[in-house]
Amino acid sequence: MDDINDKTLKDYLAGKATDEEMVRLTEWLARSEENRKELFRLEMAYHLGKPNPLATREKTAAAEDRLFARIADYESQKERRHSFRLLRYAAAVLAAVLLVGGGLFAYLRQSVEILTVAALDGVKKVTLPDRSTVWLNKGAAIRYADHFDGDERKVELEGEALFHVTKNPGKPFIVSSEGAAAKVLGTTFNFNAKGRGKASVISLIEGRLEVTGLDGQGKVVLHPNQKATVSRDLKVIKTENTYAPVDAVWRDNMIPFSNMRVREIARILEQLYGCRITVAPRLDNGKTYTGVIKKSKDIRNVLDGLSYTVSFHYTVDGKKIALSE
Repeated sequence: MDDINDKTLKDYLAGKATDEEMVRLTEWLARSEENRKELFRLEMAYHLGKPNPLATREKTAAAEDRLFARIADYESQKERRHSFRLLRYAAAVLAAVLLVGGGLFAYLRQSVEILTVAALDGVKKVTLPDRSTVWLNKGAAIRYADHFDGDERKVELEGEALFHVTKNPGKPFIVSSEGAAAKVLGTTFNFNAKGRGKASVISLIEGRLEVTGLDGQGKVVLHPNQKATVSRDLKVIKTENTYAPVDAVWRDNMIPFSNMRVREIARILEQLYGCRITVAPRLDNGKTYTGVIKKSKDIRNVLDGLSYTVSFHYTVDGKKIALSE
């Protein structure tokens, strides 16, 4: 781990670091973005179970021992490419032992203060220093400076989050994950950094968005209701048209419809519920509908609510649904 040793990390994580150790840690963090990301993951792993009253002292001690053992293992590694894998394993060990609950607020003190915020038991709303708003999905975390000094506003993301960015043409807003980065001036978008197959999925709801693959995939510019999938395995960026607000339904469980015909509404429900919906030709008569409806675990509840406005009947056969007059 360069010239930082495991004792310094242990003391910092346990809140027992001396002034000399804090100076040494600050110098190490200033050397590279990779060093800062490494401590970010270690700090997340260490603090995950702290707010939970169900985590006994014995379980906490055992989990800490395992985490510190992983730090020692990591220190002995000469090849830097293994770092993320080892640190993630350490975080997984701690999270599995401790019954996690509550939110996470960890503070990393450097020349500027770096804040880490995570949502561990549900959606969490965060207001950033520039008044931008972030909604973190369960299990997600962000890391950012307490003041956005300099020419850019940078946020690091783990997991999935919805961003509503305050416009500032002179200071771009950049969200980065392990595999992709999104650059904006002011916009609303959903960034899912936990996609399948090591892919990041970014959906633009409004504004304009520049998406860059961090492993040589290239760069694309998104317009509203477009989605970019950045694949680390295939080394490509795939773009497609979509109804972007659907990707952010997790925030408040409200499904929005804007001037949509019945068939378009059916396609949205298919996406959310993984079903197949057929629409009778006479029902898809060109009329459009606008409104929102609360998502339910059972699609029948959603169909019941919609039927009062759209006026249709439905039948359900497993994953097959038919809408008729």
